[in-house]
Amino acid sequence: MTSHAGTRDAATATIDDAALRHIQRRVVVALLAVQAVFALVFAMTGPLISLIAERMTGSAGRAGFAQGLLFSGGVLFTLPLAALSIKRGRRVGIGTGYLMGALGSGLVVTSATVSSYPLLLAGAVATGAALAAGFQARFAVTDLADADRVGRTMGMLSWSSIAGSVLGPPLSGAVENIGAGRLAEYTAPFAAVGIGLAVAGVLVLATLRPDPLLVARSLGREKVRERRKTRAALAASLRDPRTRLGIAVVVTVHTTMISLMNMAPIHLTHGAATLTAIGLVIGVHTAAMYLPGPLVGYLADRFGPFPLLVASLGVLSASAVTLALSHEGDSVVVGIGLTLLGAGWSAGYLAGSVLIVSATEGELRTMAQGAADFLVQLASASGALLAGVMAGAWGYDGLSVAWLTVVVALLVRVVLRPPARTAASPAPTVDR
Repeated sequence: MTSHAGTRDAATATIDDAALRHIQRRVVVALLAVQAVFALVFAMTGPLISLIAERMTGSAGRAGFAQGLLFSGGVLFTLPLAALSIKRGRRVGIGTGYLMGALGSGLVVTSATVSSYPLLLAGAVATGAALAAGFQARFAVTDLADADRVGRTMGMLSWSSIAGSVLGPPLSGAVENIGAGRLAEYTAPFAAVGIGLAVAGVLVLATLRPDPLLVARSLGREKVRERRKTRAALAASLRDPRTRLGIAVVVTVHTTMISLMNMAPIHLTHGAATLTAIGLVIGVHTAAMYLPGPLVGYLADRFGPFPLLVASLGVLSASAVTLALSHEGDSVVVGIGLTLLGAGWSAGYLAGSVLIVSATEGELRTMAQGAADFLVQLASASGALLAGVMAGAWGYDGLSVAWLTVVVALLVRVVLRPPARTAASPAPTVDR
């Protein structure tokens, strides 16, 4: 086995297969640990920042704006962090995002102490950098994965989000009790968020060695001709029809999931469903999102991502129909619809991501991944905002029918016009 002592972030082209498998195992273990920490603390941020903003300003509108800026920060930092990863490796790109998020969390806590709404908004945007880093990590785990194990590797990482998504929100209450009397109201959990993101950032910098992207580059898996401008590399990464299809699918399934899931609790409360029932329904939905990850990844590797894309859009269509037919307060039917929604999201999001990875290489792959994350987060923020407007105008059934129309339109497009380019076709290039 080739020694890696002293190489740290770089590897030589003489790495043998056994050493490469060892490095990949280290990458997977490191990112599983990091993402578990990230998911645990970041699950608290959305509700908390709106509570802090409302306490500070007395305005629900300003509270919603602060929460929106948190997700806008994810949009803002996605492409810069992707460009940084191209230049310096995943370790620096992802680590910087988490540490920037920790700094933003500190600004949020400080803003509450000095009662500064502008400082709160700046902290919200900076905290969103951690969201961009978390999205990038799911691609980083595939940099050194064998071509026939990309889906399974990505699916395995999704399991790290399960515990955090379930435990994070309840923990915020316990942490708030610990900080009561020491910090401004609602800021103790946000201080814990900052500490957690700092831990995640340090873990990335300390454990993601050697850097998987730099190792892939040294082995010729990531072919870099010349350094390209970000805009040129981004444009080139989107020329391949498979890349565009993968991005279209991940954006559609994620925005559909966000819109229908966010409005489901309101639909249930209008029918006098109990908080316990609502919590159970959302918990089942979350489990349906993350538990199938490894199985979905195996299926994507075994049969290719395209059949899974078609299946996911079919499941999402069934989900939208079920939710459109549900009555207010009917937790059973809504629970079935949200379970299908979670399963459809799991299949479509992972299969679309696998398609993006398989359709591109090198610098173009990293930029395509960044473009996908950028558009997903932008669409998520827009979808969350529009969902309330659409539900207010058309009701939850009208909202479900609207997204059913979008999903079916994409399904028809995918079936009738599958991407023509094959895996053997040359990757797109950029003129230097």
